[in-house]
Amino acid sequence: MKLAGNLFPPLIVGGLTANTYGGDKSDQPLDKDFIVKVASCNNAEVEITKLADKRSSSTDVKDFAAEVQKDHKAAQQKLAELLKSRKFGVATGLEKETREEIKRLSAMEGKEFDRAFVQHMITEHKKAISTFENQVKNGKESDVSDYAKEMLPGLRKHLTKAEDLAKTTNK
Repeated sequence: MKLAGNLFPPLIVGGLTANTYGGDKSDQPLDKDFIVKVASCNNAEVEITKLADKRSSSTDVKDFAAEVQKDHKAAQQKLAELLKSRKFGVATGLEKETREEIKRLSAMEGKEFDRAFVQHMITEHKKAISTFENQVKNGKESDVSDYAKEMLPGLRKHLTKAEDLAKTTNK
């Protein structure tokens, strides 16, 4: 597995799998584990958003996926700054659950893809918001908690947009 310090694949908030970090905030990662988990999981979301360009039939879904990528590439740079002052790297690559989700979404196209993609974005952004809120509230390292706090408005914006898209893609 390849390690990356300052440069790792673009960051998107999401991919925090339900079986790993569900609703029980006592099981959610903090500080170092938060950084590692966010970097790893968000690598996956970049790959998933790339699918929209090829599989989606909706300009709105494609635009949303592009916006998510753009916003989180900026977030990636901020996370890279946190890594500079730490003595650990972040493993790159995709987790098994992510590879399975990419395979599932890759088998779809058009409206079927749009519905599944938007639902994935809703689910993953809800999980991410919970995890980031937990870091803000319970984190010990102020710079990591500050990062989480700074990212929350963007996560909420993406969730709202995904929920709005769900209203049109589910028709």
